[in-house]
Amino acid sequence: MLVLHTAATPNGKKVSIALAELGLDYETRVVRLLKGQQFEEAFLALNPNHKIPVLEDEGQAIWESGAILFHLGEKYDPEGLILPKDPQLRMQALQMTFFQTGGVGPNLGRYGEAFQKEGEKNAEMIEIFGRELERLMSVLERMLADGRDYLIGPYSIGDIMHYPWLVLAQDAGLPWLLERESVVEWLARIGQRPAVQAGMAVPG
Repeated sequence: MLVLHTAATPNGKKVSIALAELGLDYETRVVRLLKGQQFEEAFLALNPNHKIPVLEDEGQAIWESGAILFHLGEKYDPEGLILPKDPQLRMQALQMTFFQTGGVGPNLGRYGEAFQKEGEKNAEMIEIFGRELERLMSVLERMLADGRDYLIGPYSIGDIMHYPWLVLAQDAGLPWLLERESVVEWLARIGQRPAVQAGMAVPG
């Protein structure tokens, strides 16, 4: 039985979406981040970096959301539902995975931290991260400009990686996303998928 250690965060929801897309059964173990459970020895034995998500699979603990999605695609996706079998498309899906983990995710996280900080805001940090996010959204807009449904054409882990993070930005009404019609429509297409809706509801 697969075991997903997760919490109600964008990174955790990436994995539950992928698991739902592949129709896999798994056990959910909620990590109470506000109670510091991610720093307990039992969890650190799974992930020394004390972050969720972690997926246990046949005695192996896999951490980092991109690595987990790649593992699921490699091991449980014979039809290429989320990780294409075509070598070029497969590499493009991996590119978008790294693009999210190295760009969109960290910058959106830091933007959110700076914006939600209690007391006086650091306007310089908000501007820096906001400007970079605007640039990153322009990259996605450029990719979607030819009318493709998803980032690499077919649906893939690249879309799953982005969706939970960018839905937060959309719900917050951030203009550098809402002003890009093709990006908003792309997110809507992803959000209509039953597996995405199921994955976003985890943990319940």
